[in-house]
Amino acid sequence: MGFLDNFKAAMQRGVDAANANIERQRAEKAAAEAAQRPQRPQARPQARPQSRLPEGVVMASLMDMEPIPLGTNSNGLNVSVKISGTIHAKPMGTSSLDASTQREQIKSIARETLQRELTPRIDSMGDIKFLMLEANRLNKVVIAQLNAYGYEAAFKMPLVIRPM
Repeated sequence: MGFLDNFKAAMQRGVDAANANIERQRAEKAAAEAAQRPQRPQARPQARPQSRLPEGVVMASLMDMEPIPLGTNSNGLNVSVKISGTIHAKPMGTSSLDASTQREQIKSIARETLQRELTPRIDSMGDIKFLMLEANRLNKVVIAQLNAYGYEAAFKMPLVIRPM
């Protein structure tokens, strides 16, 4: 049976060589076609918009503000509060300020308003019910103050006041 085994091995080598030749020809053909096609420039990925806010609207987060010092209460403790909340605002007219400057101005207005409104109520800062009701009331006060400064504003996340 040596002759048939040798014949089978020779046939298998022939098949392997033919397959290798076909693969080499396909690779050469693909390379030739790629060289003939005009090279299109790679499409640059489109820059994704920074936010989904409408044109001209900025979002100012009050969470990164420094604690607001209110002073010393009747027990002799220095009281300061940490504020959380997010405001969407848009200038009522045309504004020459860029978005980051508008954010800083909104934070500054909110900080001044909150400090002015909370300082007379410094002795009540330990009461959770008072803090919740006061935060709810101050939402409207801050928005009214921003309107007075020329911003059309609304809270995305309402105020949360935490004594420090």
